Amino acid sequence: MKHCTISVIIPCYKAAATLRRAAASALRDAPADAELLLVEDGSPDDTGVLCDTLAAEDPRIRALHRPNGGAGAARNTGLDHARGDWVLFLDADDELLPGLWQTLEKIPVTDEELILFGLRRASAPDRDVVPPLPAGRYAGLAALGDALPALLFDTGLLAAPYPKLFRRDTLGPLRFDESLKINEDVLFNILFLQKTTAIYCLCGVYYKQNDLQAGSLSRSLRGDLLDAEAVTRPALEKLLAQNGLDPAPFAQTSRVRACLNQYGLLTGCRGTLSFARRRALFARILADADARAALRQRLRSDPNRLLALPYRLGLACRLPGFLAAYTLAKQRFL
Repeated sequence: MKHCTISVIIPCYKAAATLRRAAASALRDAPADAELLLVEDGSPDDTGVLCDTLAAEDPRIRALHRPNGGAGAARNTGLDHARGDWVLFLDADDELLPGLWQTLEKIPVTDEELILFGLRRASAPDRDVVPPLPAGRYAGLAALGDALPALLFDTGLLAAPYPKLFRRDTLGPLRFDESLKINEDVLFNILFLQKTTAIYCLCGVYYKQNDLQAGSLSRSLRGDLLDAEAVTRPALEKLLAQNGLDPAPFAQTSRVRACLNQYGLLTGCRGTLSFARRRALFARILADADARAALRQRLRSDPNRLLALPYRLGLACRLPGFLAAYTLAKQRFL
């Protein structure tokens, strides 16, 4: 990759406290022909001013400003202005770790459309997430073998917009679906993989995800996980069939994981979802036999057996209204 240029795109919204750190990490040891696109997404704080300040300090940085539209829309604006051979997405509160640029200079990339590497999460700094296979070139999804489920689900390395580089020519007109509030990045990756014939995997860890903020998915109550998964699943099934793989087990895993994640948010997070909305979500989860089996297994191993008892009762008797009422009462009184 010695003669390839890279565009790093950072969507910026309420990022005044972290953006300078993210930008510095992206340009640390970066070549002179790298470019950093700061896309200010109609932020109400000083983020826009900071973007302009950073651009004035380094000729490799360009500041772009747009009305608020969400991270997907901001990434799309960055893609529309990117000039590099490759594109790398970085969140404004995350960081690139040292060594990425030097490693990219050494790898013998030829016709690969995607370069994948590992990440470190602030919530689990001692458990780096790396591609579970040897470094090198893989000719399509089928070549990933038994590592594919882990890459799609357990690690999420193929599902997130990071940590990876996309060949810009292969991207073409592909953009993030701005109508989606969640999973727009998952859908983007799946659609890109439909265009991908070869992947290069690195074993190094070059991305740090600062996932301890209160707004992260695991800490915020929201009720759209099942709807979002229903949007991405057909695209995933098409991708797998296109690569000669049986979509059924992957589709089942996708559906069950969405149910488990939605159940976890409903039972573990505070928020303003109404009783009717909670009941409808619990009803959808309990209607899925595979999800019920996974939940039974999870509740059997819960060390707080007394606290888990109401959930076990609601699951065993398939009582979505009971579960909705219990989670609301627990939120109010505990």
